[in-house]
Amino acid sequence: MSEDEPSPEFIKGYNHGYQLAKHEPELLGKILKSQSDNPPNDYSRAMAHGKTQYDHEKLVAEMKAIRERQKQTIRRKR
Repeated sequence: MSEDEPSPEFIKGYNHGYQLAKHEPELLGKILKSQSDNPPNDYSRAMAHGKTQYDHEKLVAEMKAIRERQKQTIRRKR
């Protein structure tokens, strides 16, 4: 494994963080808050990254939906 490749622990934490953000965001929030008292490790940092990625994808999807609704509204007015 090279230095540029994430560790298996990071990958696991990232995937867990993403899935928890998607399905159990309150639980993830509690987990991340409880981890803030401990020194960060690959797993806990990766969980936060997974949450950030999910939040980003959700925001992009919402923006696309808004844009599509606006396009439909413009088409109806013509």
